Amino acid sequence: MSNSAVATLRSLIWKSLGAGMAVIFLPGAGLARGETANPGEGFGPCLQTAQILDLAKYLASTSGALDSYARVAKAVFDQWQGGAIHMTAFEENPFFIYAVAEMQLPERLTPPGRPAEKIYHWVRRLIILNASTFLVDDEFLTPVAPGMNGGCLSSARAPQVSGGGAHVVEAGGEISPHILFPGNAAYQVRPVGQEAAREGYLLETSIENPSPGARLLQVLHVGSGLQTGGASKSELVTAAGDWNLTVTAGDQVFRLTLPPPAEAAGEIAITTLEGRTLVGSRPLPSGILPHGPEGNRLLEHWDSAYRRNAPAPWDIGRPADELQKFVAEGKVGRCRVVDLCCGSGTDAIYLARQGFDVTGIDVSPTALGQARQKARDANVSVHWVLADVLAPPELKPFDFLYDRACYHVVREQNLAAYLDTVRRLSHPGTSFLLLAARLDEMAMEENWGVSEDDLRLDFLKLFDLVWLRKIQMEVNQQEAGLPAWSAFMKRKAAP
Repeated sequence: MSNSAVATLRSLIWKSLGAGMAVIFLPGAGLARGETANPGEGFGPCLQTAQILDLAKYLASTSGALDSYARVAKAVFDQWQGGAIHMTAFEENPFFIYAVAEMQLPERLTPPGRPAEKIYHWVRRLIILNASTFLVDDEFLTPVAPGMNGGCLSSARAPQVSGGGAHVVEAGGEISPHILFPGNAAYQVRPVGQEAAREGYLLETSIENPSPGARLLQVLHVGSGLQTGGASKSELVTAAGDWNLTVTAGDQVFRLTLPPPAEAAGEIAITTLEGRTLVGSRPLPSGILPHGPEGNRLLEHWDSAYRRNAPAPWDIGRPADELQKFVAEGKVGRCRVVDLCCGSGTDAIYLARQGFDVTGIDVSPTALGQARQKARDANVSVHWVLADVLAPPELKPFDFLYDRACYHVVREQNLAAYLDTVRRLSHPGTSFLLLAARLDEMAMEENWGVSEDDLRLDFLKLFDLVWLRKIQMEVNQQEAGLPAWSAFMKRKAAP
């Protein structure tokens, strides 16, 4: 093969590797505080029927180019004047939307002169299935104020109630809420305002002042002509703190495992009524994934690499040689390690087999679904985190960072965000093994990779360099591998 052909092949493979490992930083739009308080004297995590109906109409009328982040935030999370909201997870999947937010609300009834208000915290998880089935999971983290209801729906017209089910007809459509958990909870209607000047109605649960750790799960069926619970079927089984939920919506069956939203994301699998797999079992997101038309296109591009018959160029199916040598030579002992852009998990599973406490982060749901199955087959435990490596969730700093073929891609997209991730996930003394594409003087046209100067400039303010050496990184398309760097660094002591 000529030098020109070799250079072209190297460029194409590194581009493919970069596309598969690439992540972008698309932070969610800032959530403004609600401009209007819930009607009535009480306060709580109330939903507005009009906003839920508007959101459902948007989702049902939009195909292929969703941009729902701001609409979801407004309809489901942005409801309380003076409340603080922090979205922690979001995914815009063709089959579902998943969102989690941490919320807090100050006590409104604080007497004058009291030095500080109490703050009430809870976490809300929303899952929208087929644009018409809304699952709302509230977990309360602190005791709430007397009179604060555990969950409510605000409507302009009076709901019809039957135990744990209800039906609301509004000008914009119909909603049929149902309480799935606790099983003994019921709805009750409270008018707001005087009869002559009625402001609306609150559909409240019979659970008042829930204790810390309490959860409330409601399903809202949205659409015309619905009867209570009639649009879809929901079956909930509780086991060891997790909820195993099966929802049949239209011609699709959704199977979800839902731990408390403050603890973990859970899993989802989707089939047709006939049993054909639409989405294989995979984790739900722990961070905010790329979204909107461009974000969804890029996410699909990366994820599709793991749905093909042939493996992606970087997915070699065995642990990286450099990582195995690193561990075998005792450069790092058993400790907490994070694998950045872990892909289908081969290196993370290898580390788990060596006795490490391993977390793997990747932006591809399919890759992590494969990684989970491979870990089960290997009988090892790995904490898989579906998230953008440039905007990961809050995690305790690790003793060992490992990056194979992630840094050299994200450096061109958002170097500052990557370095911030490395800083937040490490502590003084943390070991860092970085395997990255090396700029190659043999490349004829589009050179791919990083130089020695790049590495030193990017990392040596925060890390001490133990070694920087040239290696050949294994890929599927070329037996000899591709030019790369092996950099071993140690996080400097705190100033």
